[in-house]
Amino acid sequence: MKIRVATLEDIPTLVELGQQFILEAPNYSGRVINIDVLTENFKEIINGSGCIFIAELGSFAIGGIVCSSTKDWFDGQTVAFEQVFYVKPEYRVTNAAINLLSVFIEWAELIKADRVQVGTTTGIQTKGCLRLYKKFGFREHGIVLDMELGND
Repeated sequence: MKIRVATLEDIPTLVELGQQFILEAPNYSGRVINIDVLTENFKEIINGSGCIFIAELGSFAIGGIVCSSTKDWFDGQTVAFEQVFYVKPEYRVTNAAINLLSVFIEWAELIKADRVQVGTTTGIQTKGCLRLYKKFGFREHGIVLDMELGND
């Protein structure tokens, strides 16, 4: 298995992973993917607003993590965060998630982030995801709630 930085040529693969992710996620499965919005987000990240890492077995993409950063609203610290972190179900028994999270943290250090924040809002193996994050030293703070307003 290898982890590599995604390029613009990877966008179709990333879109496919994104579609599979949304279909699997109980919290997201009822929402419709806008491929144009998804593609534009990936282009912006790849072109410099962040970084996307892909986990591959051979030439087959088995997962990825979309990394970004922002300034914290009250102290100006740089916070690195993952927009989406997904490994295909049949590869969750591999080191793909561990390797992707490791390169995300390395990327955060490279951009000189002050903090790294992760979370899980999907409903996909929430307890396992929390165990993974805690294994890396992340501490749990707060709860995220979600409410659909139905505005079209």
